[in-house]
Amino acid sequence: MWELIKYELQKLLGKKLVWACLAGMAIMLIAMTSQWLYPGTETVQYFQDGKLVILENQEAIRTAKAIGRKYEGPLTDEKVQAVLAEFDMKDEDLIGAGLDPSNERYYSHNFLYSSLRNFYASDGTWNGMTVQEVYGDLAPGLNVGYTGWEKFLYVSIYTLLSLGCVITIILAPLFSEEYTKRTDALILTGAYGKTKCARAKIIAGSLISLGLTALVLLIFGVVYLFHYGTDGWNTSLQLSHFDAFTGVSYPMTFGQGVLYALLMWFTAGLTLTAAAVLISAIAKSTFTSLVISFVVFVVPMFLPWRNWDILNLPAQFFPIRQMQLADIFNHPLLQLGGFELNIMWLALPVALVVTLICILYARRAFARHQVMG
Repeated sequence: MWELIKYELQKLLGKKLVWACLAGMAIMLIAMTSQWLYPGTETVQYFQDGKLVILENQEAIRTAKAIGRKYEGPLTDEKVQAVLAEFDMKDEDLIGAGLDPSNERYYSHNFLYSSLRNFYASDGTWNGMTVQEVYGDLAPGLNVGYTGWEKFLYVSIYTLLSLGCVITIILAPLFSEEYTKRTDALILTGAYGKTKCARAKIIAGSLISLGLTALVLLIFGVVYLFHYGTDGWNTSLQLSHFDAFTGVSYPMTFGQGVLYALLMWFTAGLTLTAAAVLISAIAKSTFTSLVISFVVFVVPMFLPWRNWDILNLPAQFFPIRQMQLADIFNHPLLQLGGFELNIMWLALPVALVVTLICILYARRAFARHQVMG
């Protein structure tokens, strides 16, 4: 069996187009790592003796983490005002640097100052809002601290969306290439054509898809942990300074967010693999398989699901929407009687059911060679 799997792996990875796509992904990995993780976007700015000091790279990371440790813990009104007072830039310093004091909120200070944007006016002064007024029922459970983990989430989201397209290219020929080359009859008349050969194809496709996903996340994870460490894992996701997850309506820390993200990404990879396998098994040719796979993967990102209440929940489990994270994180908890359920816990059973159905039907379609026009 292992020899058949190796043979299928070689067939899938032995194409110039595939290696070109993998080379493109490698370039993207390098670019995204340098842009988001290290040296990345960490910047700390403040005035010292009237001069603007700008910290970047590792020095900025160390300073930002120190700021996070100083203020970490429950978010209170007193803490909000203390942060604004400490990091407020004096009007005379801003004017001396050629900056407009009335636009202070738009200038870089540090991540913590940025994460409290709801509490200051355009000139950087406190706007009088309380934590309760800004966050409502969430207020008592919010923890402030370092938010570096948001970078790991961002870089992974954008890279995995591209990787999903690469995976559809790799898996499109899995079964359909046999139809294109008319080798399907030869395979199906063999002793193991309808059993072991089909299983070997599915296993090979799954190893490539989930293996590439794991490799990307491992690379980003190692780079992130090396430069940033684990600081901020217990900071509330709603206090992100990139403003992507401020709409999450229930308590969630960055540590929990990363674990949920890993679940979403791998279940999305599993569902995408199963769908690509099925499409390859029922399509007439590799080209048809590729086109349909791209449509199934990409189009759900652009449909107005919010306008269709009955479809809004199932729409969250399309692979590309799970990879994006924002909508599924921001989806309200399901109310089941007196019980609240986070819909992300449904991702695994949904992925397993979809995968089982797709794989069983793909094997059947290949064995009977039922192709669609």
